[in-house]
Amino acid sequence: MNFILSMGRIWMVILAGLAMGGWFVVFPTVSGAGISESREVKIMVRETSLVQGGEILLGEVAQIESGTFLKETLQTMVLENSPKPGKIKQLNKNRLISLIQSQPGLPENILIEAPEKIYVKRDSQQISSQKVREQVDTFLAEYFADREYELEQLVVKDLGLYPQGAVDLSGMSQTSIDKKGNLSLVMDVLIEGNLEDRIRISGKVAVFENILCAVRDLPKEKQISKEDVYFARKNLFSLRGDVVLENRLAEGKILKKSVKKDDYIKFSSLEENPLIQKGDIVTLVAKSRNLLIVTTGISQEDGYADKLIKVENIGSGKIVRGIVKEGSTVEVIY
Repeated sequence: MNFILSMGRIWMVILAGLAMGGWFVVFPTVSGAGISESREVKIMVRETSLVQGGEILLGEVAQIESGTFLKETLQTMVLENSPKPGKIKQLNKNRLISLIQSQPGLPENILIEAPEKIYVKRDSQQISSQKVREQVDTFLAEYFADREYELEQLVVKDLGLYPQGAVDLSGMSQTSIDKKGNLSLVMDVLIEGNLEDRIRISGKVAVFENILCAVRDLPKEKQISKEDVYFARKNLFSLRGDVVLENRLAEGKILKKSVKKDDYIKFSSLEENPLIQKGDIVTLVAKSRNLLIVTTGISQEDGYADKLIKVENIGSGKIVRGIVKEGSTVEVIY
């Protein structure tokens, strides 16, 4: 009996020892893992910062020390709208601290350090006049097709500072080029695909063609031949009136007024050379079904090919009208 009691006490001691040993093994492991240890969150706001987008993020103006997930959340926290590109905005210290502290889910032991004055500047970029000129050149190349042109002058109005990002200049509108070559258009400024501005552009354009000019002083009523003219490269917008671009359009024509040496030939200064002159004897031809009547007449005015002319019938003395045909033939109409 005593033996049994003694063995019971021994087993109780062993079990108690195992229980105590288990406690000492498990507890240090939990404590060493730092599960009950709290970590401090520290936010240090800088006096000056450069921001990129349209909103000021906490991560752009402050250094944040915290756990990974909380840090990512704090970095993307929106404080307020950014200033315009290139401009500076001052933040209110107390309002900033209050805004951060009001965020849900932050630990109580958060530490915020901020200077009395906080300045934020929006990053910006400038669009060069050369870039605008290149875009205008692309537009003019399509506008004038295969014609030779030159952009002599370019003035860009209201070209300011823009947000950082890919620039696209497009959307030419309200385009006009007047008779003197004055250019006017509106161009869209897109940053990362977003319309940021519309700028007004003006300038001066020259378009060149080979124009028919006089080799020497040409008098009035001169019939033009190939030897009387040559081609010269001139800006169409600097010329007045309609110009002659092909030799065949002037050759054989009569000048209605004199042209000085090296001056260009105008269509309005030319007239057809009459096949029949006033007072010439002409052949009158009248057709009526199967009947053909041929007689003579006297031209009452100069007559041009395929044009109406008045002719006096020599036989009857009547004035008739007809169309000038080959040579001195007039086909009577009435």
